[in-house]
Amino acid sequence: MLASFIPSRYLLFSFATALFLWRVVAIGDPFSDQGLTTALETVNEQFHQDLATFAAEVAAYRDLAERDAPRHKLQEQHLRTRAAFKRCEYLLEYLEPVTVRRHLNGAPLPKTEPKVPEIRVIEPVGLQVLDELVFAPEADPAEIQGQLGKLSVASEQVLTYYGNIQLQHRFIFEAAREEAVRIFTLGVTGFDTPGSGAAIGEALTALRTLDAAMAGYLPYIAERDTAVARELRDAFHHGTSLLERGEFETFDRLELLRKSINPLTRYLPAAQRLLDIESAQDNPRLSHPVNANAHSLFSADFLNPDYYARTEAGPLDDRRLALGELLFFDPVLSKDLRLSCASCHDPKLAFTDGKRKSFVRNAPTLINSVYADRYFYDLREEFLDRQIRHVVVDSLEFATDFTDIAERLNQSGTYRKLFAEAYGDQPRYQLSAWSISDALARYVQNLTALDSPFDRYARGETDELAPRVREGFNLFMGKAVCGTCHFAPTFSGLVPPFYTENETEVLGIPDSFTVSQARLDPDPGRIRSGRPEDEVYFQAFAFKTPTVRNVQATAPYMHNGVYQDLYQVVDFYNRGGGKGIGIHLEHQTLPFDSLGLDADEMDAIVHFMEALTDYERLDSRPDHLPTFEKRPEWNDRYRTPAPVIKAANETTGD
Repeated sequence: MLASFIPSRYLLFSFATALFLWRVVAIGDPFSDQGLTTALETVNEQFHQDLATFAAEVAAYRDLAERDAPRHKLQEQHLRTRAAFKRCEYLLEYLEPVTVRRHLNGAPLPKTEPKVPEIRVIEPVGLQVLDELVFAPEADPAEIQGQLGKLSVASEQVLTYYGNIQLQHRFIFEAAREEAVRIFTLGVTGFDTPGSGAAIGEALTALRTLDAAMAGYLPYIAERDTAVARELRDAFHHGTSLLERGEFETFDRLELLRKSINPLTRYLPAAQRLLDIESAQDNPRLSHPVNANAHSLFSADFLNPDYYARTEAGPLDDRRLALGELLFFDPVLSKDLRLSCASCHDPKLAFTDGKRKSFVRNAPTLINSVYADRYFYDLREEFLDRQIRHVVVDSLEFATDFTDIAERLNQSGTYRKLFAEAYGDQPRYQLSAWSISDALARYVQNLTALDSPFDRYARGETDELAPRVREGFNLFMGKAVCGTCHFAPTFSGLVPPFYTENETEVLGIPDSFTVSQARLDPDPGRIRSGRPEDEVYFQAFAFKTPTVRNVQATAPYMHNGVYQDLYQVVDFYNRGGGKGIGIHLEHQTLPFDSLGLDADEMDAIVHFMEALTDYERLDSRPDHLPTFEKRPEWNDRYRTPAPVIKAANETTGD
């Protein structure tokens, strides 16, 4: 259990340690100062104490449950136990995220073991499960005891394994930055506390823990750059002050972001560099989802598209991107020359098509779609460059194959030239299924837009933001719990702070617009993705959580396009999803029967989502497409639908 993630952290040392030793030889040991060593030892000792306290609180919690203590006593002990966990969370999550997720504090939803030959269900265990159980009106005492038995074993094993571990400076700085993101995205949103509602207090505990960990380093940071040290001190001070007087429903999360989270995100890595502490990102050959040099969670470069697309920057990238754009808009890829990728993903509609369904499901936006570990509503594809394969072979879409497409493209002198220029380093695959897919993937990868009016305010680049947008954001990330599924900054199901996994949700979507006694839409969703690991009951009617960025331009909504405007969507959630309109699914993932939002609050949430509009820069298309010298009847395909054409093997080349 406990060795599940450690190797990936330590594998980075082969390069990082070499860099560190070079620095020692070249500029002297940056840690020769006894003060820095003392700072590290202080954090190390405190971490061990906090682990022991956490294990002791779990034991006390278990003892109360086994003695059938009153519910209010269990609730009080639960909050003490969670507070103890929060004091060691940042380092435990850094060193052992899989153990934390599976055994200590994972979301209260079952999962399946990925990439194994048989279905292996991982039942939820830990503090979030207990948060729902202990604060529910009715709960089975035996279930609480069972959960605490498992949590007790896990906490003791963690204490045994890490009780004597020696931390390194790097762990502390990188874990602190991850925790700052976690506080904002999972803490103050209530994701971590689905039953108790103790989100603000726990965020305060976590931030104070980071403040204490950095206290011993700040004098040495100040020796090198007083401004960086001051920014960090102020960030901790502002954050703790805001949280100390905060209430969940009225808390100003934007103020926390701008005054505390943004400075911590920016200056913790800066301080790490000032102290010559090696970094996980020192090795340029390793790709990371999060850019440690980004100044804000809402910076355009906070997430790394290359990581998700699994590409590496190269000298031919611009040519491959330009070729991919041509292919995206070219109907020559489809069997009858009537469809292109842009047929369902129109730039003027933020790369959707405005229809309720495009063949089978509603066409999602492609903007920022690269930020995902798997693609399509049912998560059936894990490689961006293989998405096109599903469209090519689908009888309702392109209805062809790559052999025919390659033969067609070979009949254009322009296309042959463009492929030779873009893929000249791959002569065997210069015009092939691989190069066609790669070019299209690079175009989709480039469709990123993270510069909306809200983003600019969130980054601190402007102080202008409509009060209704501010109100809507705080509702979205608070009372309305939208931010517990649509995670910042993508506002999709990409889970922070690691951003390596997409969530799906079971909402109980109706087959038509109604507000009572609705019928469930029959689309089975993820359970029919074709992936064996998804063939389990809780993936029935589960769909990928899409981004709400650019939703102003992407109506209608939901996987089946059942809702025509955003007010209908917010009303659906406010009623409690499917359950609130008469659809009863035991494994629905929405946490409440009703959100209790009034009309004014729902209107503010819509205003916030509309402030995430940012697609105009991407609203362009080629002036013309490559010609086919010996197939002139194909050359009008871009402007008007072409007649059905003969198979490629019935044509001749140039």
